[in-house]
Amino acid sequence: MPTPERLEGRNGKIYRAYLLGSTQEAIAERHGITQERVGQIIREVRAGIPETDLAAAKAKHLDVMDLLADTMAELMEAPLPPAYSNGRPIYDEDGTMVRDFGPRMAAADRLVKINERVAKVLGLDAPVKADVTVSEQESQSAEAAAAAAITRLMGDTPQ
Repeated sequence: MPTPERLEGRNGKIYRAYLLGSTQEAIAERHGITQERVGQIIREVRAGIPETDLAAAKAKHLDVMDLLADTMAELMEAPLPPAYSNGRPIYDEDGTMVRDFGPRMAAADRLVKINERVAKVLGLDAPVKADVTVSEQESQSAEAAAAAAITRLMGDTPQ
């Protein structure tokens, strides 16, 4: 199957690197461009994907992520294996065998990474603009409260 035109050349390499988990910062450094330009290229390539291809690819990717997540969830619920040191089981002070939480922690880490990938596929990782405004009255009120607090701290409060 031929490579789609949008995935050829430098922009295609950038997009594939991003999909394979490289950070935008690492990609930018590798290609000698800014992180902002990498983000722009990713958006441009993503916008060039036909809707039918995009929907099919998302569904396939999400199915794989679901299978992986189910496997990791099973590992998290599996009985803990014994902990070993130098090939010998470890026991605590009362003679109880110490259990190894490492596999469970690794599975939890993988679940987090799977969720990050799913968010990336669904576009849920995109930054959201927030409109933060402060009215002049609120600003003056905050300044007055700060001044009063400083006065109290300095011990200059009238008694």
